[in-house]
Amino acid sequence: MRDKLNISFKKSISTFSLLMTGVTAIVGSGWLLGTQKIAEIAGPAGLISWLIGAVVAMLVALFYLEIGTAYPSAGGIGYYSSITHGRFCGFLTSWINWLSVVAVPPIEAQAIIQYLSNLPGLTFLYTPALHALTLPGIICAIALMAVFMFINYWSVQFFIRFNNVFTIIKMVVPLLTIAALTYQGLHWENFTHGQGGFLPFGWHAVFGSVITCGVVMAFNGFQSPLTFSEEISNPQRMLPIAVLGCIGIAFVLYVLLQIVFVGSLSPAMLAKGWQTINFRSPYVDLLLMVNFHLVVLSIYVGAVISPGACGSGFLASSARVMYSLARHNHLPKFLSFLNPEHQSPRNAVVACTIVGCVILFIFKGWYDLVAVISILHVFSYIPAPIVALANRQLNPQARQKQFILPFAKFLSPALLFILSLLLFYAAWPFTGEMILLVVPGLCFYFYYELRLHKLEGFLAQLRCASWLIFYLVGITLISFLGQNHHRAQNILSPEVSMILMAILSIVVSWYGVYVVLPKKQQV
Repeated sequence: MRDKLNISFKKSISTFSLLMTGVTAIVGSGWLLGTQKIAEIAGPAGLISWLIGAVVAMLVALFYLEIGTAYPSAGGIGYYSSITHGRFCGFLTSWINWLSVVAVPPIEAQAIIQYLSNLPGLTFLYTPALHALTLPGIICAIALMAVFMFINYWSVQFFIRFNNVFTIIKMVVPLLTIAALTYQGLHWENFTHGQGGFLPFGWHAVFGSVITCGVVMAFNGFQSPLTFSEEISNPQRMLPIAVLGCIGIAFVLYVLLQIVFVGSLSPAMLAKGWQTINFRSPYVDLLLMVNFHLVVLSIYVGAVISPGACGSGFLASSARVMYSLARHNHLPKFLSFLNPEHQSPRNAVVACTIVGCVILFIFKGWYDLVAVISILHVFSYIPAPIVALANRQLNPQARQKQFILPFAKFLSPALLFILSLLLFYAAWPFTGEMILLVVPGLCFYFYYELRLHKLEGFLAQLRCASWLIFYLVGITLISFLGQNHHRAQNILSPEVSMILMAILSIVVSWYGVYVVLPKKQQV
């Protein structure tokens, strides 16, 4: 019988299907719930939040495309760090990335239950005042997690067929919602003459909403095609089309949804301010007010299909990241087994499902979990420019078979500074709490490093990862001293914090490329 570890993925995914994995991962619960939260925090300027999110996703994607087209891997963005900076740096990046994607299926399950709780007889599933699912609601969300698991359990082809059909459907529903609300008529004065004008809460609210309202979480779906890159025949052509295409499609859709949400609010609703907006099922409630009952029915269908397809897609991605971690001897070996018939990492699928169910009990509401996931996403983006530039230095021959990003040396510190701004405006203690989530992963790493390598060469591995550790410590300190809402007055002024973040970004951009892994030690 063949050794399961030697089974490889089939290269059976088409360009269209690859694009659909990205679209379905981006268009999830963000359109159902995120637009309301953005309006509440940033007002009409929430439109800029989507622009910032799209620009960040595009820049990160371009850096990862440069190295991803040369080294297709199921490990996706985490694997690339191990190529240039060794096992330890690769593990840290993969672990943070895995945390960020394994938490998405439970948040999509939460969104489905919250929307369905608006139906008669199901209101007991969700408590609007607490923004949280009740115990019966959590149990229903766990049942949805089981559905996501079985969709991915049988094979990637079953998932892809499921995904293509439902991605098309889930695009139709928000477009129908946009058309219906626009036809009914929008209050365009909400964008300029409403409570506080276009920018009622300042730029800090706009940047903060990118993290806390699900913008980063939504656009993070761009990495889904990268995690399927071992299962496509031509990464150099197919990956740029899928990754950049899904970001562009989603940006247009989300901007239109934000416009119709803000425009559909009556002046009476805004009389007490943007912060008072609190619909249980935002688009359903808006459409019921104007008697579009048929469209409401389609939204209920979309409220199941959009987050459902997104949850299934991210479960597939998280299982592949876990599979890659196990394949590189950072997690138990049984998680790296592929089913010999279906080429599916079944053990990893089941393990990620169990972790997702635990997350449902810890974070009981969509709004609680979205900020946590978004910060993890931003942390997982930090290596993108460093790894791409380091790979140019280590593997110049790879340029012949990969996408090359122009002006990368200039864009590298610029991207790090933008990511630092997002983490800064997320406010303490979110940044510090996310660092603590790395600790369980370190326990796995050191156990297997000691068992398999006797810690041989660990100091060299630590040196190569020192840039990432330096950045994580630096941005945590700046956030603690400059954006700590638990203090009456912050130690660092906003201006000093900006200067320190700019210096941190420039230093890390240079130092990260300098401490690359020696050629003979590359993974």
